[in-house]
Amino acid sequence: MRKLLLIILLGAYFNISAQELEADFEDLSTNLWLSSYNKFRIADKLYWAGEMHYRRVGSAATTPFVDRMAQVYNRHGLNYVVSPNFNFTVGGVLRLNFTPQPGNAEYDPIYIEPRIWHQYLFVLPFPKFMLYNRIRIEHRWKRGSRTTQDEFKFGNRWRYNFYMKIPLNGNKLKPGTFYVSPSVELIMQSGKNVVGSFVEDLRLYGNLGYIASPRVSSSLGLMYTTGQNINDPTLYRRRLIIRLSTYISLDFRKEEQKIPTIKFSD
Repeated sequence: MRKLLLIILLGAYFNISAQELEADFEDLSTNLWLSSYNKFRIADKLYWAGEMHYRRVGSAATTPFVDRMAQVYNRHGLNYVVSPNFNFTVGGVLRLNFTPQPGNAEYDPIYIEPRIWHQYLFVLPFPKFMLYNRIRIEHRWKRGSRTTQDEFKFGNRWRYNFYMKIPLNGNKLKPGTFYVSPSVELIMQSGKNVVGSFVEDLRLYGNLGYIASPRVSSSLGLMYTTGQNINDPTLYRRRLIIRLSTYISLDFRKEEQKIPTIKFSD
């Protein structure tokens, strides 16, 4: 079933029509994404998930990757662990978008994008690696960056992420282990303002991670993305993104209830 779902989603992206054969690609942009993924255990199977993201975009002419601010946003939710192989999360997001043209009065310096999200993570453990299938659905209210574009438009994002975690200096994911994590994510979008541009992003990502302790790990990687322009389905953007992430897991229960575990879901 999982393989069939992956084939269908990737087929939707690579099912190129005659119109798409004439597609154009934007110039490659560069970005830097700094992220903190936090899990706070508040009950035996219940966690509070809190993420913080800081993103910059580069300029090919001046400073690649870090030229100006792009977004800052917080993602929060309640995560319930049904079993070691399945958990789900429900919560909200407040994303702050920064103007694409600093100093231009026609653009708002900062404008918000609120979202409601829910995700379902399926974990498949193998003797020497972990395999994950993540389905995330986001309901968002989005607007343009110009001061005259003050009307929010409702839409949905449909995300499927397939990724692995493979230890390099051992047979298990445990403290002191380096690991590699290849990842493929397809993001589709729908809504009244989406006409033909259903593929928002295809993300190809690989990173190197290190597990410092049962509570702290980190990773550094490079991601390439491409997707349709919302206003012109024949125009595809391209991005090269450096990602640095930390993962922190804390236990807020009483001392006698704590069980030292490592959380490998993001």
